[in-house]
Amino acid sequence: MSIRLTLAAALASCLTAAAGFAYGVHVGAAQEQAAQKRADDAREAERTRLQAQIDASAQRHQAAEYARQGAVREIYHESQKVIERPVYRNVCLDADGVGLLDRAAATANGEPVAGPAGAAAASADGPAKPQR
Repeated sequence: MSIRLTLAAALASCLTAAAGFAYGVHVGAAQEQAAQKRADDAREAERTRLQAQIDASAQRHQAAEYARQGAVREIYHESQKVIERPVYRNVCLDADGVGLLDRAAATANGEPVAGPAGAAAASADGPAKPQR
């Protein structure tokens, strides 16, 4: 009977040890989960605090921008420029020079440019031949 009692005591101690181990694992897991939750809560609180700072800064910037835009006035002045001397006169240039200036002005103003002043009499039949 003593062997049975010893065996029963050994079995009870093994079961107690296994139960203690399982309980310890459960408690350890619960502690780890609690620590993780505390860390998550701290991160969320920090994120919320920083987001509040960003929002407040954005509101301050927006208010300053509205104040700046209210203080800025855009003033447009139109002045008429009178040119007293002409850009060119046809008495100073020959007809070809005046034509070139007219074509340059038309090109600058986006107007269609007329063809050359004189048209060729006929097209060449081939390359020019040297004269002897």
